[in-house]
Amino acid sequence: MSERIAFTKVVADGQAMGYWHDKAVFVPGPLAGEVAEVEITNEKTKSAQGVVERYIEVSEHRSEAVEDHFAACSPWQGVAYDQQLEQKRGMLSEAFARPGLQLPIDDVIGADKPLGYRNKLEFKFVKTGTDQLGLAFHDRGSATKFVAAPAGCVLGSARMNEAAKRLAHLLGKMGLADLADTLMIRESQTGTGMVAIITLKSATTNNWLQLKLADLTGVAVIVKQRHNKIETLWSEGSLALGETIAGVEQFYPWDSFFQTNVPMFERALDRILDAIPHGSRVVDLYGGAGSIGLAAARSGALSVVGVDIVRASVEVARRNGKRNGLTNYRAIIATSERMDPAIIRSADVVIVDPPRAGLATKVVDTLIDCSPKRIIYLSCNPITQVRDLLLFQTGGYEVASPLGFDFYPGTLHLESLVVLIKSKPAKINLA
Repeated sequence: MSERIAFTKVVADGQAMGYWHDKAVFVPGPLAGEVAEVEITNEKTKSAQGVVERYIEVSEHRSEAVEDHFAACSPWQGVAYDQQLEQKRGMLSEAFARPGLQLPIDDVIGADKPLGYRNKLEFKFVKTGTDQLGLAFHDRGSATKFVAAPAGCVLGSARMNEAAKRLAHLLGKMGLADLADTLMIRESQTGTGMVAIITLKSATTNNWLQLKLADLTGVAVIVKQRHNKIETLWSEGSLALGETIAGVEQFYPWDSFFQTNVPMFERALDRILDAIPHGSRVVDLYGGAGSIGLAAARSGALSVVGVDIVRASVEVARRNGKRNGLTNYRAIIATSERMDPAIIRSADVVIVDPPRAGLATKVVDTLIDCSPKRIIYLSCNPITQVRDLLLFQTGGYEVASPLGFDFYPGTLHLESLVVLIKSKPAKINLA
């Protein structure tokens, strides 16, 4: 079902809002004032969700996108970058204009590279012939439809895209067009790169070495099993990558989480480190492989405890701490909801960098109860961050104006950094 929708504003999550039969319609990509033909993908009682099929009237700030599949990877790819930043300032302002908070924003820090900034790309393989494979992305709003990306994606480097295209060609020649499912390619700032090829079931071949490209330091062929378990069928070279961030050498395996725009992460990290008083005892919740906590340990914290639920990430953090001689850093395996509150009570500063869902209520309650002097909150979803900040205010924390960071140009995503300072007793409920 397609409908002509005129869009009136961009809301806090970056989607454009228009109206259809008195229902608010939310669509990723359009700007205020644009008109588009929209496929309604999910209709509810009072609202609907959709995707753009084609633009009818476009903003003066929009030009031709660089690639045909832009809607799947970066809906604002054709929007002038200064306008993208202006839109994101508006998103952040709207998010923090909630009653009871109403904070002005400091700014949104833009990226130096609006294209070519991602150090990780994931492609879906699609058959383009009997023994031929091409690259594709999931079509936005669909789990089963794909949009072709024959040249790769301009959000990654030319080297990554050339390697991806070459591997798709080789897999087809090897007769694996029916088995190859996904390709993930990663590249570090040092120039090392590796790739993982995920298949739907085991494949037997004597020619895996064909996949070893000269410009990749490691290649792995992985079979996906039930319950997200994986088995390595074959690998060659190193499957780990390395970055030096805030003076800390950090190595991580191919299948672990790591920041995909390192230069922008470093700019946010500089602000985080500036907010940690020298000699502080720090706890880094949702610490992952330790990219923030290790930097805090290097920059003058008395002690840092990293906390994460993923064992593999914690082990990576521990190894990196030892590699850098950071005796004031340790990492523990625990959920932020169930960790020992004594760890928080011993901290001067707590850093939180949660997933998009934000902090669980129990984590907020524990932080308020333990009352660290300072909480540094980096969020990939300002909407859930604001929800949490309203709770921290009732617990006696003053909230500084938020600072945004455009980690992902061309997309609707925005990172927000806020510092909370304990300033007064928590409100007491006598009811």
